Amino acid sequence: MLASCVFVWVANSGGILSSNDGSHLALGRALALRGEATIDPDRALTLEVDLAERGGHAYSDRPPGTAFAAVPAIWIGDRLDPIARARAVEQAKAGERVDPLPGPELYVQTYSARAQGRGASLVDRIASSVLINLHAALVGLLGLVLLRRLVARAGFDEGAQLFACASLGLATLWGPYSTALFAHVSAGTAWLAFVLGATGLRATAADSRDRRTVMIALGTGLAGAWAIACDYALILAVVPATLALVPWRRWPLVLFGTAPIAAATLAYHGAAFGHPLAIGYDFQTNFDFARERGSTFSGSMGEGLWVTWGLGKGAGMLAQSPLSLAGVAALVTAVASAIRRGEAPSETLRGVAIAALCMLPWVLAVALHRTPWGGGTLDHRYLVPLLPLACVGLAWAWARESTVLRVVLVALAGASAVLVWRHFLGWHEAQAFARAQLGLGAACVVALATLLATSEREDENADEGASAAPPDQAPR
Repeated sequence: MLASCVFVWVANSGGILSSNDGSHLALGRALALRGEATIDPDRALTLEVDLAERGGHAYSDRPPGTAFAAVPAIWIGDRLDPIARARAVEQAKAGERVDPLPGPELYVQTYSARAQGRGASLVDRIASSVLINLHAALVGLLGLVLLRRLVARAGFDEGAQLFACASLGLATLWGPYSTALFAHVSAGTAWLAFVLGATGLRATAADSRDRRTVMIALGTGLAGAWAIACDYALILAVVPATLALVPWRRWPLVLFGTAPIAAATLAYHGAAFGHPLAIGYDFQTNFDFARERGSTFSGSMGEGLWVTWGLGKGAGMLAQSPLSLAGVAALVTAVASAIRRGEAPSETLRGVAIAALCMLPWVLAVALHRTPWGGGTLDHRYLVPLLPLACVGLAWAWARESTVLRVVLVALAGASAVLVWRHFLGWHEAQAFARAQLGLGAACVVALATLLATSEREDENADEGASAAPPDQAPR
């Protein structure tokens, strides 16, 4: 299942898609290659759209968390760019089609028109474009692994785990946005890691101080901070979820865990925008409303909810991924039905429900955004971090063992997969499965890694079983 998702993601990746991921790449290059905040040499990657200016220098207006995580991939891509360029030149001289391209034709044409000689030729960024696509897929894959762990901890069987993960990866916006360096899947994976850690801490003994508990607490803090560094608005979910899920005795450790990414983010803000609490949107060059939080979140609540959750502009969950909406409804139903029967839901399922409830302020903030449809993408991408929790609801629905319900879920999944991928490929005018060979290679690597990990885990379980067996029953 993991390999299948990676194949679909990488095969449908297209390099640099827009000003959004171009801005993340520009910031990542500044950090990885020059150790600075200004993106002056790579300004053209933003298409003069997702751009901030201060003191005569250009900066990315994006939160830095996505670029922080992509630094290794960007560094490797830069080392491979000359090789990729030479190969592209040879292909062109031989009259062959240059493959892979650094981006879809729409992006390449816009870049050429707006760069006006101020940036490098995109042929110099071919390897970088491939590496950031692979990085995005890796982050999305990590999210699937975390989701499966969360669903398993909630007590659902392997079939429910597989359906939840396949749904997230193929039939929601998680899949399309695991093909490019946008912030949403990075934020969602970090948020999911936070929820997994927080629910784990909730289940530990109050006086436990073993090394594993300490590491979980530190990791939970790191994940929460990283989610906020990718999507500033997620502070509206992370803080209340910390208060609601994490035992108060763990708060100091969780807070300490936030230190590395919080310090890096504040230091970047200071270097780029003159103050640790100043952000790129404060200096946005194109969208006046983005420079103030009050004007950024001054939209209509009703319209925003209809756009993100309903059929507004053809962008919402109901319009593009009804399976996602069904997952949210199923999560609510799971908890409500347990309460109605006088039963307590599992501790993990209760924690997931609490985490979803703590996302409500963030969901409302997204609805109040001036462009809740994501600008030119016309979808509900801002809600991507919520989707893994919705898929826990899908796991519960699948586990009901109702044939009719499963048929409905599969039908919804199929329809949603067609809708989300058709729309995503359409807005940047890309051909489906244009990088099938690269996708197949990535899938083979994931399949091999999965087999090795499974084999090693089985060996460990066998060793534990042998050591626990009575002497006369131990393997010989």
